[in-house]
Amino acid sequence: MKMQRTIVIRRDYLHYIRKYNRFEKRHKNISVHLSPCFRDVSVGDNVTVGECRPLSKTVRFNVLKVTKAAGAKKQFQKF
Repeated sequence: MKMQRTIVIRRDYLHYIRKYNRFEKRHKNISVHLSPCFRDVSVGDNVTVGECRPLSKTVRFNVLKVTKAAGAKKQFQKF
């Protein structure tokens, strides 16, 4: 594993296109520092992140809170 204490989160959002009067789905991948106290983070969990000083070339956020996934059901969450 290359990144020992870093995870990559996906931030989904809607972007409004004025010409067509519609929204489109977009996403950003953000590298986040994972403190040793949050060891039990797995794929699908929701995390709350906060901005901090640059920790490396791509890492500028910290994990503040981890919310476990609600099960196998996938859903699009409100912002």
